[in-house]
Amino acid sequence: MTSPGLTAAPLSALVQRKAIGVGMRLFFAWSHLAYRLRPPWSGKLSAVDHLTLPCADLGVAERFYVGLLGARVMMRVDVPFLARMGRPADEIARGVHLTVVFAGGPRLDLFESPIGQPPRNADHPHCAFRVAPGRLLAWKERLNDAGVPTYGPTQLGPPGQASLYFNDPFGNRLELVTLGFTGEIPIGAPDVSALEYTWTAP
Repeated sequence: MTSPGLTAAPLSALVQRKAIGVGMRLFFAWSHLAYRLRPPWSGKLSAVDHLTLPCADLGVAERFYVGLLGARVMMRVDVPFLARMGRPADEIARGVHLTVVFAGGPRLDLFESPIGQPPRNADHPHCAFRVAPGRLLAWKERLNDAGVPTYGPTQLGPPGQASLYFNDPFGNRLELVTLGFTGEIPIGAPDVSALEYTWTAP
């Protein structure tokens, strides 16, 4: 299946990209295992626990991350919750957030904050979510249908790697990344100026 602007690759290139994708996933798994197995066996960090993103409106954030991206709400940390946890009164407002989880990886804490997003033209920081290679174009269509502009897919890694870039409603940069993508796509970094929009939840 191709998408506008994408062309079909020869069979040998398709097989090569799929094989590189499998090889890269095995390499990532081996790297994690090798880290666990190398001495010293104590005193190591085990994993990334969570990431935080500033969001000016947690209702909008929930509609975007849960309603559109399919995350699950793990926990709502509101003012009464923080008061019960004994947080100092002058810190409580800064601690209000929504915790969401996806199928894998660290949890994502969406903090209520009017500031903190990266500059609109910056490539970094950004959060990347892994998707299956056959689902990347469906995600592009889903985001575009919801009024979220995207850039990509574009290749920044080995053959078969593909990235799709977009912003959340607050300007936080996000990426969908896959290995084993078989379409012919351009190589290079995204034009982040193409990602500006004002989102209205469907």
